[in-house]
Amino acid sequence: MNTMKKTRKGFALIFALLIAAGMMIPILMLLSSLAPRKANVTGEAISDRALALSDSTVDNILTQVNTFPFNVTGTSLIVGYEEDADGNVINEGTVDASSQLAQTAVVYHYVSQLNGGVVPEVPDVADTAAIAVFNAACAEIAGNVSTYVYNLNTQEYYALWDSVNNKVASVAVVGPDGDVATGTLKNLASGATTTFSALDASYKTDNIWVEVDTNTKYVADQWNITVTSYLLSKPDIKRTVKALASRGTPATAVDALADGSWFTHDTVTVTVPGHSFADYAGLYHTKAYFGKYETTSGPIRSDANLYMGGWAKDPVFANNHVDDEAVDDYNGNHDGRFGPDQKSLTWAKSHGYATDNYPAADWANVDTALYGSNATRNPTDPNGGIQDKAFPDYYINTNATVVFNANGTVTINGTNLPMPPNGAIFVSGTATVSGAVNGQASVGASKINIGGNIVYVTPPRTDRNAPIPTHPDLLGLISHGDITITKDTFNANPHLQIDAAMISAAGNFGIASNAPSHYIDPTGTYAGTWNGCQACWNTSNAPAVNLGGNRVRGYEVQHTNFDWNLRDYGVPPFYPTTNTTGESTDLIDQYPVVTDSAINNVLTHLTKDDLTPTGNPTYPYSYVYNGVTYYYGGTFNWYATSTMSKSALYRISWKEQIASAVTPAP
Repeated sequence: MNTMKKTRKGFALIFALLIAAGMMIPILMLLSSLAPRKANVTGEAISDRALALSDSTVDNILTQVNTFPFNVTGTSLIVGYEEDADGNVINEGTVDASSQLAQTAVVYHYVSQLNGGVVPEVPDVADTAAIAVFNAACAEIAGNVSTYVYNLNTQEYYALWDSVNNKVASVAVVGPDGDVATGTLKNLASGATTTFSALDASYKTDNIWVEVDTNTKYVADQWNITVTSYLLSKPDIKRTVKALASRGTPATAVDALADGSWFTHDTVTVTVPGHSFADYAGLYHTKAYFGKYETTSGPIRSDANLYMGGWAKDPVFANNHVDDEAVDDYNGNHDGRFGPDQKSLTWAKSHGYATDNYPAADWANVDTALYGSNATRNPTDPNGGIQDKAFPDYYINTNATVVFNANGTVTINGTNLPMPPNGAIFVSGTATVSGAVNGQASVGASKINIGGNIVYVTPPRTDRNAPIPTHPDLLGLISHGDITITKDTFNANPHLQIDAAMISAAGNFGIASNAPSHYIDPTGTYAGTWNGCQACWNTSNAPAVNLGGNRVRGYEVQHTNFDWNLRDYGVPPFYPTTNTTGESTDLIDQYPVVTDSAINNVLTHLTKDDLTPTGNPTYPYSYVYNGVTYYYGGTFNWYATSTMSKSALYRISWKEQIASAVTPAP
């Protein structure tokens, strides 16, 4: 019965509107006449004209609804949401509550375009107080009234306008003495703004201005539109039309949004006063080989040829030439990649990421740092080396085991001591070093064995964009001879980490010859991570030695990461310098943070599926926007994302005249 009743009302209204449309010309003639007719006839004409305007405004609002771009999304953080590697949901978290907030945000964005008002930021799903404020603001928007005025002579619409938010304004008072009296009016045809005082000072009496008050609600996929119209000279003669328009509902999905920090990428050439041996992730006097599974960050330098078969993320230098062949690729492929985007060697040489004919380092400076000008220890020598500067408790005239402790002490041959006051520890024989470094020191020795993991309490700064610590941990391992990963250390540590600035004046850094071999396994069963820098006179040994027959000794998966504190803060105590001739400039790779709010608004609403993998573990995703490539660090939060569909138009399902006029909430 209710359906039939509504259908009949709708038919009656349509019939009335057809009559009103037929009377349009007589009504215009009547309202423009200088000689008024009888009051009751004039009132009827005004009422009919008001009805026609109310009805046409309903249609105009529905047209606006159907021309919304519907490209606004509402997002609400889902707390506790998890998926496994195959995309299966293992914890739904707050999906339902977050989805409701996201849908509400989308709905009221569009309602505010019709009623005025501003939707606040979507609150955290766990913040009940903020949700209450959010819902109250949305309810207020639903009750807002927006006002238009129509000029019967020029047939132009004006909207009472919110210039701050560039949309229709919500009004507090309707009628000729309401907000239209002083508010800003925007001509909807020309876009010009004005006021009634400038437009028509006689708007209350000249019988050509109609006020149209509107309210639009959205409930359960129905746009509920109510419009009241009346002459500003006859505000008591009102006609109101109410209509419903129906279609689908907002669709909500669960998306991983890239809502963290975004970066651009550039390189700059900087001038430095000179270099130390710690200014390079790897510095080698002889030719250097990097396998196809190796990744390096920080500059790499060779006094001979440099074969980069892996991925050099930062610039590489060779006294002879840089090549891109891998020592462990027997097919002669050119596996090397250069720069943050893994470009070719040709690109690298033309963009400063691979430099031939670079000056050779002065390796005699290493022994000078160890021994000074005299091989005999002399604590009073002003030009002495580490052996001369080390205090008695830290000078061992034989072999020694040196274990650093996380509490800021060091144990030398079983004796626990504070970290050396001046940072100098000297062992005349072989120093076996391991432990957790809390402070700054250098161990100088004839030879150094790696006795286990060496890690900093404050981790090395392998990302140059990270802040510089106030007082970072630094360890120099300065050896005249080899720096060796022993058989026992390899057997006990299939995953080995060394945080240190290592240098060998006349030897190498590598695996002990008696360590066991195994078949090459690129999955990381045996992996070494070298955080800091390596400087070796020769590369006759390495942490991974290819034995042929698909067998290897040592760590075939290696991660060589430069500690940028060595450039931006300083080097370990007594660390040697290279010669400075021809070494005054460097190419520095930078990823500045994106600060433009408009660009960030686009980037932080992208889903993981929108992004392109880069292969860069620090910035694993990219996105091109307006011709610029932006990079993302790869941390995603899960959101309920709601968007209004536009698969079909909304259509009037019911319309009738009602008695109650549109008025703002008190």
